[in-house]
Amino acid sequence: MEMSQSPRKAVKAPRQRGFTLIETMVSILILTIGLVGTAALMSNSVNMGAHARYVSTAALLASEKMEDLDRFPDNDPNLSPGGSLGADITGYSDSVQISTTNGNINEVTTANGVTTLYTQKPDGTVVVTSGAGLPAVTPDMLTYDRRWLIAASPVVGPNTITGAVQITVLVTLTNQSLKPPVKIGRAHV
Repeated sequence: MEMSQSPRKAVKAPRQRGFTLIETMVSILILTIGLVGTAALMSNSVNMGAHARYVSTAALLASEKMEDLDRFPDNDPNLSPGGSLGADITGYSDSVQISTTNGNINEVTTANGVTTLYTQKPDGTVVVTSGAGLPAVTPDMLTYDRRWLIAASPVVGPNTITGAVQITVLVTLTNQSLKPPVKIGRAHV
C-alpha cells in the first residue's frame, strides 16, 4: 500500500488588527507638537491682552493730563515752558497708581513743593489729601509715570505759532517687565 502524500495547506494566521508601536509613537509626537503650539498661542494671546490693557490705560492717563493742562488759561504758570520726557522734573511730572484690589485710583502730583494725593473711589468720589505721599504698594498695583514737556511758540509745518504752547505727555508703565514697554506720547498745540 502506498500512501499518497497530499500537499499540506499552509495555515494562515489570522491577521491582527490594531496599531504598531511606531504608529502609536508617531501619533503621540504629532499630538504633542499640536498641544505645544496651542499652549504657545494661548500664552501669546494672554500677554497681548494684558499689553493692550496697559496701553489703553496709559492712553487714558495721557488724555487726562492733556485735559488737566488745557483747563489753565494761556498765561498760567502751570503752562510755563519746560519739563522733560527723559527725567522727572518738579511741576512737569507725576505718578499714578492703579489698584484693582480696592478699585481706587491714586494720583500724586507735586506743584510748588507741595505733594497732593488724589484718590478716586469706585463710587465716583474723589478724596484730596494735601501733603501726602503715595499709598503702600499692593501686589496688583500698577504704577505709571507721567512726564510732560511744554514748548513755547511751536513750529507747525513751515510756520511758528506765536503765543501758543505745545504740550507733549509721555506715560510709562514702570513696574512691569512687559515687552515692549508701554509708552504713550501725545502732543497738543
